[in-house]
Amino acid sequence: MITLNYVVRKHDDISPDDFRNFWLNEHSEKSLQLAGELGIRKYVKCETLFEDELHKLLVQIYGTATDGYDFVDQMHINDFELFKSGLARREVRNEIIDLHKSCNSYVNFSRSDYWLSIEIPQVFSRESYVATDDTNYMKVFYVPQRLPGLSLAQAQLHWINCHGTLARQFIKRLPFDKYIQGHRVESKVIDDFKSLLGDEFENLDTNIGQAEAWLARSAPDAMNDPEAERMMHMLTEDIELFVNPGLSHYLGTREHIILDEPVITEPLPTLFSLD
Repeated sequence: MITLNYVVRKHDDISPDDFRNFWLNEHSEKSLQLAGELGIRKYVKCETLFEDELHKLLVQIYGTATDGYDFVDQMHINDFELFKSGLARREVRNEIIDLHKSCNSYVNFSRSDYWLSIEIPQVFSRESYVATDDTNYMKVFYVPQRLPGLSLAQAQLHWINCHGTLARQFIKRLPFDKYIQGHRVESKVIDDFKSLLGDEFENLDTNIGQAEAWLARSAPDAMNDPEAERMMHMLTEDIELFVNPGLSHYLGTREHIILDEPVITEPLPTLFSLD
């Protein structure tokens, strides 16, 4: 699955309630008008629950930055060729620019960013998990920044081959019912998309993608034993071999499903790139 990710921070002078109301209503409505033009079949807004004790616990355990993103928008692209052809149409580009401009007074673009990623499942099930208001799940969204001296490919290879394998060794104790690595992929398309909107974004070039996991809220209660402590020590110790935790963000979020249609993506022609 190819995903367009948008991590968003509001302006400091905008209240959380005002931003939430704008982002989940006006912005969602305008974004849906563009979804079909760009081949987007699924659209989820993940709202960071800063005051939630489980969010605070996760940030503490993983030692990540506390200045998290207010929302993470994820747009799952069914047909990348349709996405590219949509971006090439003048009327669609104008709609995208208008949508972007409508966010000027709400979004701090210099502290927000876009990237494309592909899904690599690590712990998966046929059962569907969501972290909405009416479920007992939290969706964990981790934005890891690689260590200096490592290339994107080196960091991602460690992530999938070492860290993913390590996590699956603890499959019976791992608190996540579903865990996906979203590996960032480079593309001239995302460069064109961001240039269309302006060059004021955070431009997280050291970002290796995102981890997504669905955590039952009762799971941490069963983690107070030596085996769980050993597992978490090994996992966090391994993360520090390829990630700078202090520059990364661990977010406990609630999902808002804006659009949910089946997504089937064609095989990618190359590794690490969509071009």
